[in-house]
Order: sequence, then C-alpha cells, then structure tokens
Amino acid sequence: MKKRVVILSYGKGGHQEQMNRLLEKLENSVPKDTYFVVISDSTKELSVKRERDIVESFIYDEARDKHSVIKTIFTLPKLFMSQLFDFTRLRSRYEVTGIITTGPGVSILPALLCKMTGVKVIAFESWSRFHTQSYTGKLLYKIADIFFIQNKSLIKHYPNAVYKGRL
Repeated sequence: MKKRVVILSYGKGGHQEQMNRLLEKLENSVPKDTYFVVISDSTKELSVKRERDIVESFIYDEARDKHSVIKTIFTLPKLFMSQLFDFTRLRSRYEVTGIITTGPGVSILPALLCKMTGVKVIAFESWSRFHTQSYTGKLLYKIADIFFIQNKSLIKHYPNAVYKGRL
C-alpha cells in the first residue's frame, strides 16, 4: 500500500514562513498516516515538529529571474520538464491526496498537474498582497479547490476566495 502524502509547495522567504505558520496551525489535525512531500525553491528546511513526516523533497531553481526575461524564458522549460518527471515519479510511489501552496511560480505546474489528476488544490495568496494580484495567485485562483486570501482588500480581485485572516 502506498503512503498517503500531501504536497507542500512554497518558495523562499515569506512564502516559506507562511507555510511554517500554516503547518503549526494544522499540527494536531493532520492524520498520523499522512506524510508530506516538499516542492520548493528554498534550501532551508521547514520548521515542522514531526520531522519524520517529510518523506521526500524536490528543490528547484526559482521559476523566474526577476532581473532577466531572457533567463526566465530559458529556465522555465527546464523547470517544467523536471517537475513533470518528478510528479510522475511521485504519483507512482505515493498516493497524492492534495497540494497546499503558498506560492510562488515554482508551485504553478505541480498545482496544475494535481488538478488534472483529480488531486485537491489548496492555495494561498501572499500575505504581502493588499491591492494587486500576484501572477501565481491569478493562475492558482482559477484551478484551486480552495483559495485563501490573507487581506480582506483582495476580495474584489478574488470574489470566491476564503478570508480567514493572516497566517
């Protein structure tokens, strides 16, 4: 029988801090037979209490280069091919039951692949967004089963989002 896993997908800095806070809040509600797989562009480890719960990690380069569109154009195909290969391997080894993402771009393809294979997608718009949508947020809002905003002012951009406050 395959292990049941939830994918945790997040980026560096604030995205990782949001995931840490979310896991802290969920600590007592995660079933004992559910494990985590990490997809990230951060090499820092999550501060999870039950470290044994992370069964595998996939660390990628950032999805975009903030200073060069040209680099981004050449980086994305490599990233997407790596993620597609790794996701296929993940699905063969584990029973993937969901993905939780706090962004950024490294989370887009895994979330889309999860949606296409019937896996539940839960996404969070960044807590640093008050008046504008992030690129990742715009895309994930369309495919997420549940989309959370952390600032009430974003409800005008995401009318079907759930507001529960900040992580």
